[in-house]
Amino acid sequence: MPASARMPRLVLGRVTAGLLCAIGSCAIGSTTAVASDDPHEDHHDMPPEYAAPGWSLPPVSFAEPEYPLAAGFIEADSSNFTANGITEVQYVVLHTMQGSYEGSINWFLNPDSDVSAHFCMRSEDGEITQMVALDDRAWHVGNSNSYAIGIEHEGFVDDASWYTWAMYSESAKLARWLADHFGLPLDRDHIVGHVELPNQTHTDPGPNWDWPLYMALIQDVVGEGVTEGVVVDPERACTIVASADTVLTATLEDPDALADDAKCLVAAGTEIAYLHAGADMIGHRRVVLADASPCAALGDAFATTAQFEGFCAPELLAVAGAAVRLDGGEPVVAGPDGAFAWTGVGQGAHTIEASAAGAEAVVPFDHAGYPGTRLVVRLPALDAGEATGAGESTGDGPRPPDPATSEGSDTGEPGSTTDAKPDDGQALPGTFGETQDEAGCSCRGASDGGRTTPALLLVGLGLVGRRRRRHRVPPLAPVVFRS
Repeated sequence: MPASARMPRLVLGRVTAGLLCAIGSCAIGSTTAVASDDPHEDHHDMPPEYAAPGWSLPPVSFAEPEYPLAAGFIEADSSNFTANGITEVQYVVLHTMQGSYEGSINWFLNPDSDVSAHFCMRSEDGEITQMVALDDRAWHVGNSNSYAIGIEHEGFVDDASWYTWAMYSESAKLARWLADHFGLPLDRDHIVGHVELPNQTHTDPGPNWDWPLYMALIQDVVGEGVTEGVVVDPERACTIVASADTVLTATLEDPDALADDAKCLVAAGTEIAYLHAGADMIGHRRVVLADASPCAALGDAFATTAQFEGFCAPELLAVAGAAVRLDGGEPVVAGPDGAFAWTGVGQGAHTIEASAAGAEAVVPFDHAGYPGTRLVVRLPALDAGEATGAGESTGDGPRPPDPATSEGSDTGEPGSTTDAKPDDGQALPGTFGETQDEAGCSCRGASDGGRTTPALLLVGLGLVGRRRRRHRVPPLAPVVFRS
C-alpha cells in the first residue's frame, strides 16, 4: 500500500540500532537455545512477485484459529512445516515479511517455498491470520524452529511507516497471549526479533521496530479470563499540574495522528484532577480523569510524566478494605491500593458490587474473554452529607494542594485471596495499582482537615456502622481502559 494510506507515526521515538543485538552475534539472556536437527535453515526470502501487493486472500481452512483474536486459520502447505514438531517453546519471535500480508500468506501456501510462520499480521489494521498450529513446527528461524513461535509482520525493515499503531497494539496482544499460553516471562529474553536468535542471516524486525513501546504494550494487556480493577473514592481526587504546554491523549500515538476527540490540549499551569493513575509506560501514565476535570471527556488519558507534577500514591485515592463481589459471589477484600482481581471469568455480561462503610456501587460490564477487563469502581466511602458536613464541596473536581500531604507506602501487600464461587472465577491478590511513593501529592491525606486515610476511615466507621443508614450509590458506568 502507498505510504500515504498507512497509519501515522507514533509519539515515542524509535529504538536505535544500538539497542538491538549486533547482527549475527546476539546472546539471548539466560535462556539457553537447544540445538536442533531441523534441516531448514534461515529461509525467509520471498520472490519479488509474492512480496508485491495485488494478491488476494485464499479462503480460510475449516480449522478454528487457536488465538481468539485471529481473523481465521489458513493452513500453510503441509510441506512447509513439521507436524507436532514443537518441543518446548522458549521464544516468541518477531519477523518482518519484506513484503505484503496477502503475498506472504500465498507464499506459505506454495509447496516450493519451504517456509512458514505461525501467524501473519497486516499493517493497516493489525488483522491476524494463523497459518501453523502451535504444536507444529513452522519453518521461520532455522535451527531454532523447534522451540520458537513466529509472528510475521507486513512491511519492510527499512520503512518504519509499515509499523503502525494497529500493528503494535494487536501484535502486543498476540505476543502476550502466547507468552501466557506457554508460561513465558514477559521480557526481552523470551520475546525477541529474528535477528536475535543464533545463526540467523536476517536483520528483522530491524532498527525501526520500537521495542520499548512494544514491551510496554505487552505488559499492559490484561490476561485472558482476567477481570481486575481498583476501588477509588471520588471525593479524594488527586490534582496534578501541567508544568508545560502539553496534551493528554487517548493512546500513545503521536497527537497529530489522533482525532480531536481523542486528545486534549493543556496549557502550562492547568490543574487536572484524576481518580487513578496506572504504572509508568515509557514516560507516560494512564490517568482516569475526574468528572469535573479539564479533558474529562476523554475518560482516561495518557499524561507525559515529565510534563505534570503532583502525582499521588494510589493508597491515598483507594477505598482500601472494600468488599468486592463478582456476580454475587464471595467477596474479595480490596488491597491497600484498592486493587482486586479474578481469573477464569467467562465471556459475557457480569456485575461488580463494591461496598464499604455503608455505601455500595454496582457496576455492570461485558467481559470479552481476551483481552481481559480492567475497571475503576467509584465508591464514596461515606454518604456525602455525613462524610463532609454542611457546606463542604462533595464534587470530584480539582482540589487545591494541601500544605501538608501524606505519602503512600511501598508495601506491595496483595489484597484478599478469598475464593469466589466456581462460576465466578478464581480470586487473585489485588495487584492493579501502583505501590510506590509519589512526591508532591495534592490528595486529601491524613493531615487534611482531620480526614484520615481510607484504611483508617473504614476502621473507624466499622465501630459505629450500626448507627448509620445504608446508603446505596447509584450504578456507575465502569471506566474501561483502552489499550
